[in-house]
Amino acid sequence: MSAHTPKLDQAQALLYHARGATPFSSEDGEAFASVPAGIDSRRVLPLRSPAFRDWLVNNFYGEYNAAPAVGAFRAALLALEARARRGESPPQKVNCRLGFEGNPFLPSKIFLDLANDSGELLEISGKGWHTTDNLQHSFRRSSTTLPIPNPIADRQPLAAFARLFRLTGENRTRAFSWLAAALRPIGPYPILVITGFTGSGKSVLGHALRSMIDPTTVPVRPLPSRERELRQLAIDNWVLAFDQVQRMPSEISAALCAHEFARPVILITLGDEPEHTWTPARALANRTLAIALPHIPAPRPESAVWSEFEALRPALTAALCDSVSMALKRVREIDVGNVARFPDCATWATAAAPALGLYPTAIAEAFTNPNSIWMGSSSAHKSIHANSGGTEPRP
Repeated sequence: MSAHTPKLDQAQALLYHARGATPFSSEDGEAFASVPAGIDSRRVLPLRSPAFRDWLVNNFYGEYNAAPAVGAFRAALLALEARARRGESPPQKVNCRLGFEGNPFLPSKIFLDLANDSGELLEISGKGWHTTDNLQHSFRRSSTTLPIPNPIADRQPLAAFARLFRLTGENRTRAFSWLAAALRPIGPYPILVITGFTGSGKSVLGHALRSMIDPTTVPVRPLPSRERELRQLAIDNWVLAFDQVQRMPSEISAALCAHEFARPVILITLGDEPEHTWTPARALANRTLAIALPHIPAPRPESAVWSEFEALRPALTAALCDSVSMALKRVREIDVGNVARFPDCATWATAAAPALGLYPTAIAEAFTNPNSIWMGSSSAHKSIHANSGGTEPRP
């Protein structure tokens, strides 16, 4: 079929070559297509995405050795969108990296998309975990999504991770509690704030924590200035990590505090030098879990740190699966008492505590101790605590 073939014929040819795709609508009304990616795997692509365009045009080109006319492609796309929204298939839930079965607060299973070429998922229940195909579950990926390594069980990878990134005491408890919370299928989630002087390894730690759950080609990025940008990032990513945060636009602060904004977030501050401190709004401060990194007395080459981290990643994946399985098994038995901030996350992390190598009392302390709240400068710290009726944290 030449490029001069009538557009209607080209549109019909495109629809013929799209027969391997299954158009459907998501629960929020967006049109998707499930396309083959292998014998036992598939990819879920938004119909209005470059990835779907490339898939369909490549199929067309493979037979006709020519690209379709723009008008023909638009006509075929409109037909596929109509089929997605008005076809026989009911709307489906489309997840990003993390899915679940059952009640989101007390799920029976959790699914983690490995995002690899084989289309594998990790299916986790209270009885354990295993890899499976993605034929029964829909996960969307962005152009920046990277795969999670297949899990390989090993001894104490979380302890090795803590040593590598100098996480001890309260910092270790808060970091691992945040990791556990980030693997719950429903928020709200605590915002992990990583602070420290320049050169303390804040960005490297934020990058590593994000990569354990939701690796991407852009692991940390500048904080957006508009809510629309923030929400688009939340559509394409499960975990959001923002670096060099020196101030917080009011609409971004309000969006992060909104109940419907359900994404785990990492904020990496610019520095703890006086000229770099900022004062978060009280609502935002109350949603934070802060880690203050000490100065590195003898810095290692960053390449060496990443080499060691990459070697740990398969074992870390297995350890996180163990923690989720442990949480699913024990969460109904846990009572953390009166925890004002993130009681569901505290309960979940406490249920996972044996697999994380944490003491339950330390987890409760992480969510209740005023020192775990990021207040910005010391003067702001005192002011917010005075206004909220809390006691001033110890220095």
